[in-house]
Amino acid sequence: VQVALSDGKLFRGKPVGIDSITDIALIKIDAGYDLPVLPLGSSDKLKPGEWVMAIGSPFGFDLTVTAGIVSGKGRSLGMSVFDDFIQTDAPINPGNSGGPLINTEGEVVGINTAILPQGQGLGFSLPIDLVKKLIPQLLEKGRVIRSWLGVTVQDITLAVKETLRLPVDQGSLVTEVVAGSPAYRAGIKANDVILKFDGQPIKNSRELPKLIAHTPPGEKIAVILFRKGKKMMLNVEVEEIPDLGE
Repeated sequence: VQVALSDGKLFRGKPVGIDSITDIALIKIDAGYDLPVLPLGSSDKLKPGEWVMAIGSPFGFDLTVTAGIVSGKGRSLGMSVFDDFIQTDAPINPGNSGGPLINTEGEVVGINTAILPQGQGLGFSLPIDLVKKLIPQLLEKGRVIRSWLGVTVQDITLAVKETLRLPVDQGSLVTEVVAGSPAYRAGIKANDVILKFDGQPIKNSRELPKLIAHTPPGEKIAVILFRKGKKMMLNVEVEEIPDLGE
């Protein structure tokens, strides 16, 4: 991998770890001297309306800086069940991917990842707090290990709420349980509504897979759910997700 710095110096980079799900790679270069680095901020603290800057090489125009605001957080593009993008209207084009999204403090809060070509002002960046969770595994193992529960889930709609006579508007409705999975062994059933996972409230079906994925395999977690008019707690031991094709 060739790495070119802003002063024109070139280095050979060595891939240390790669995660195909988030399209993130950790690359090492031996410069022989200390290189300047950008501090990592907090994407969790980032709020819609805050100003951000995107740096990249759109269409080959090196070191291009564009500015805009955070339009939204927690966006899903259907790329995977782990989608959790920052939406921004800072102009992002082909060639911006991999560049940093920077807040007004000069901190990296995201990595520019995707655009919607049919829309304008719709750019998406991977949250830096998610990247922080991946770096130790990429450094140590060269890949990211994710856990699974073994359920298919969906959001609660008004029709589902009325049909199942649910007393809640938020949660993650279980539509299918994989036989032999951690959820199956723990006693989770179809039509259960998962309300909390390891103490974290579940508002919709997108939140649950992300929480499960970053739970270390083998860890026992308390799951609070609603079943047939009653709230109950089950303990489940998550496992490493099988074959993600990485």
